[in-house]
Amino acid sequence: FEVSGPGALPLLERCAGNVIDRPAGSVIYTQLLEKSGGMAADVTVTRLDDERFRVVTGAGYVNSDLGWLRMQVREGDPRVDIRETTEELSVIGMWGPSARDILERVTVDDVSEAAFPFMQGRTIRVGGASVFAQRVTYVGELGWELYADPAWAGQVWDRLMAGGLAFGIRAGGYRVLDSLRMEKGYRYYGTDLTLLDNPFEAGLG
Repeated sequence: FEVSGPGALPLLERCAGNVIDRPAGSVIYTQLLEKSGGMAADVTVTRLDDERFRVVTGAGYVNSDLGWLRMQVREGDPRVDIRETTEELSVIGMWGPSARDILERVTVDDVSEAAFPFMQGRTIRVGGASVFAQRVTYVGELGWELYADPAWAGQVWDRLMAGGLAFGIRAGGYRVLDSLRMEKGYRYYGTDLTLLDNPFEAGLG
């Protein structure tokens, strides 16, 4: 979902455990916290510009996280708009040791380590498609989340698969993602992270 307006940053700063006030293009991994310190959500927050943020959560938690964040808006807060944008975007995750090599084959944009550091996001071109790429991982390997207009997502997918043939690219489902994140020690909301735990208790201090 998207959080925008003059009240967006103050709201997210108040609710998040991590620092949200970072430059545009920053991707911040954080928990949204109850007053007691319990974790209400486990999300990434991408600062798209000064007053616009994209909050990404698990597919099963969109409605609950959206509702929880709306309930944190206080009377007298600056104006803030919180809206779901799930249907406006398709996302393709590509991770692994060859992820950069493959991405370099399908874009003319610079995706080198120096030009595109970890936990940053920016728009690149993949063929004719404009894609918002976030260098973030839930599997512990180099890679990106690629956000595209649904009308272009199939073409982006096809280009990535074609570009990755020489590297043995393979499509993986959710259980592949789950096994890799467990191997890395990444937490899963609802099991490792709950309202009854604070981030320190969950090993995220």
